This record gives sequence, structure tokens and C-alpha cells, in this order.
Amino acid sequence: MTHIDPADNPHWPAARHNMLRLLAASGTGAGADFAKDVLAGIRQPHHLLSHRPVADELAEQGAAFRRLLDKIPPAELRELRAQAQEAVRREVDELASLDIEAAEAELRAAAEPPRESRPDRRRDEDDDWFDRPVMEDL
Repeated sequence: MTHIDPADNPHWPAARHNMLRLLAASGTGAGADFAKDVLAGIRQPHHLLSHRPVADELAEQGAAFRRLLDKIPPAELRELRAQAQEAVRREVDELASLDIEAAEAELRAAAEPPRESRPDRRRDEDDDWFDRPVMEDL
């Protein structure tokens, strides 16, 4: 089985750029920090695996992904492997043609902490205490 290199796809530069923008917009983790640095011109994308915090984060994610793959029945795993080449091509093409501004806005909105709503004036059992006549039976 030959392996596809996403960088061989002519859409790869745009896909990588969009991927970095999405990662930066997610706002969390070493990968997001790295992506922000790349987009700011501080780092280069090919330094990804030499940046220790990102490498550690990727190793953790890779181990979790491996545990997930180990739970897939062998027949389904073979089918996934057979479709992997086309899936990589499709992902690169989709990332390259993504409406990046809309996707970034959606990610930023999801990454923001929830806004505190104004507390509702809740009724308490004592709220009407002072409205009672003084001599009323309790």
C-alpha cells in the first residue's frame, strides 16, 4: 500500500494555513499557542514536532487515538485503512476550500467562557415576610 503525503496535494498550502487558523481559533492548548505563533511569523510550521509542549500534546492524543483504534474490529479497521488515502485527499481539499472566517468565528464563540447572565430575582420563602400583618398566625 502506498502512502499519500498531504503535501503532494496542490491544495496543501491553503489547507495547512486554514488548519493553523482553526487551531489558533480554538484558543486552548500548546497546539493552539504554536499555531498562533506560526500565524504571527514567530515560528515555522515544520518546527511543530521539535516544540516540546506540542510534541507532548500530540503524543497524548496519539496514544488516545491508538486506544480507540484498538477497539475497532479487525475487519472494519482493514476497511478504514483501504479508504484512508482517499480520506486524506478529501480532508485536504475540504480544508483548502473551507469558509475559514465563518469557521473561525464559530470556534471562537465556542471557546469563549459562557457569559454570566444577570441573576434572576428568585423568590425565597421569606420574600413576603415583611408584607404580612404583624399579628398574623404563623
